[in-house]
Amino acid sequence: KRYPIAATTLGVEADWAAAIELAAREGEGFGPVRGFRRLHTRFFGAEISPPLQAYGAALDFKLARLARAIEQRQVEATLVRRGLAIEIVPGQPGRRLDRDAAGARIVRTLGRLERGQTVALPVRVDPIAVTPADLASAERQAETALSAPVRLQYEGTRWKLPRWRIAELLSLPAAGETQIAIAGPGAEAWFAKLRKTVERPPVDASFTPAGDAVRIVPAKDGLAVDVPATAKALLAAASSLTARTAELHVRAAAPDRSTADAKAMGVERRLTSYTTLYAGSYDRITNLRLAISLLNGALVAPGETFSFNGRVGERTVERGFRSAPVIMKDEYSEAVGGGVSQVATTVFNAAWEAGLKIVERNPHSLYISRYQLGRDATVNYPDLDLKFLNDTPKWIFVAGFAGDAGITVSMYGGGP
Repeated sequence: KRYPIAATTLGVEADWAAAIELAAREGEGFGPVRGFRRLHTRFFGAEISPPLQAYGAALDFKLARLARAIEQRQVEATLVRRGLAIEIVPGQPGRRLDRDAAGARIVRTLGRLERGQTVALPVRVDPIAVTPADLASAERQAETALSAPVRLQYEGTRWKLPRWRIAELLSLPAAGETQIAIAGPGAEAWFAKLRKTVERPPVDASFTPAGDAVRIVPAKDGLAVDVPATAKALLAAASSLTARTAELHVRAAAPDRSTADAKAMGVERRLTSYTTLYAGSYDRITNLRLAISLLNGALVAPGETFSFNGRVGERTVERGFRSAPVIMKDEYSEAVGGGVSQVATTVFNAAWEAGLKIVERNPHSLYISRYQLGRDATVNYPDLDLKFLNDTPKWIFVAGFAGDAGITVSMYGGGP
């Protein structure tokens, strides 16, 4: 291919005055040496190249266009699947324009007196690293994998993977690789479904009230699929002509809080309990029961501040809260989550009677006769909150209970 380039488009100019001055100096010198130079220049001439200059931006632009037309990205040989058939696609060497050398060659050629010259552009070839021969083993392995079904088994349960399913799980070598694997989006989606069937989440150790004491509910290990090990086993089975059954690999999933961790937290006895009675509509009582269930089981570390809003969360219809009476700006109104302040009041009194430091409490703007004066607490997500500090050396366990007549909040902590 030929690419015509005019000197004017690149702003190429030759300084012929400097070239003539240089040629004149070729005949100068001292004594016999000067005469010899003059004779040599007269009969044989002198190779004088004029200083050249070019417009850099125009030259870079031209080189970029040449590169787009000439360059070719290197493509390695690869395997492709067409249905359940495997074939090798040969690679293709790459080609890159040596822009620095090409720029110098173009400017130098355009700076000469001759016109219509042709100059070869310097191009480098990038050879392929993976050839079809390098993929022959992977091709045979992939063909074997798709030749028959594979079975996966675990404790008497078996899953059959037909040929089309194996094809979805199989990742063929690409981008310079030479090995097949069980990987890729198809494998990830299949393993995600398998995990939902097999896995069992771990259960943290927890606390349950037992009168004035607490009982520790032991932690339980979960069950998790070892995906890398299972994928390796599946590939080995698929690569075999006879032993086409793989074992599902699983591992124990440890809980975040072990039974030993729970014992070390030092929660031993009930510090205090406080009860408030139901009042208001069915929707309001529904809100109380929901909020107390969200509160139940809260654990507060030594030195940590408990936040009612942080534990119970936003009161929305989507989360099951209902519209019920609330006090807003010294007036009764209706809002989703109405009545939750009674739960906050119950928590406040339990924390206060346990001797815990109250960090934030906001009283109602109207007096409510069913609460002791100065012993109420209103909350409004996220502006008004109830907070207390666990200033004891042991953890605090907050238990909430909704009975037939009202709600109870108990604080459990260290003994005696």
